[in-house]
Amino acid sequence: MWSPGHIAKAKKKIAEFVKVVNYVLEVRDARAPFATGAYEREKLFRGKRSVIVLNKSDIADESTTKSWEEFYRNRGESVLVTKKGDRSRKLLRALFGEGKNVKALIVGLPNVGKSSFINRMRGRRSLRVGGVPGITRGVQWIQVNDRVKILDTPGILYSELFSKELAAKLLLVGSITIEKVDDWEIREIAFEILRKRYPSVVRNIAGDVSSFEEFIESFGRRRGMVQKGGSVDREKAAHKFFHDMYIGRFGKMSFESPEDVFSE
Repeated sequence: MWSPGHIAKAKKKIAEFVKVVNYVLEVRDARAPFATGAYEREKLFRGKRSVIVLNKSDIADESTTKSWEEFYRNRGESVLVTKKGDRSRKLLRALFGEGKNVKALIVGLPNVGKSSFINRMRGRRSLRVGGVPGITRGVQWIQVNDRVKILDTPGILYSELFSKELAAKLLLVGSITIEKVDDWEIREIAFEILRKRYPSVVRNIAGDVSSFEEFIESFGRRRGMVQKGGSVDREKAAHKFFHDMYIGRFGKMSFESPEDVFSE
């Protein structure tokens, strides 16, 4: 369910190509840095110099992103926080200094914004990007400038996610799309994560509700997703809600903090 064939093939390719690079750039969604690090990083690039790139920080909660940045730095990790509008020269200097003959492998889950990040490094729009995970289908070398080459890879993921809460967070940020989550319980968990952290957002979207079913009913009715006979098209409403959520339409939010994930 969670690991399409191209993801398995990508892991094999990464294991081959990681031998010829001197950097690994791990792009994660700043709204859920732990959840979007859900892959076998130790197996894939053991011993390589890596940078955790906290992408999409412009739609994440700023204070929570700072907490994650500090958390990873305290663990000895290199971290770069990025967003739309970052300048190419600034990014390249922060990542590689003045190094020459740089070969970097870029990895991450589906829809964490790898292609957009590469475009910002290049300083121009050159790769197709969008809200649909899996646009990058194969491993490909990209010449950023005369001193930096990037090896782009398709989205990777555990072959089996180890908890429904993790799956729910990935649903909220779009690394798993709603079309692939027919388990209503995962949708409910995602909603509860949102309601616990941002109750005012839930009220603004759908009013005072006490369950995901009530929320989707209200959300769908407010947006005119009513079928013949007066019932709400719940599936259509759920798809619209989660799509709007992971593109950041409801404001700046983060769905986990270091304290949440690593509390005793």
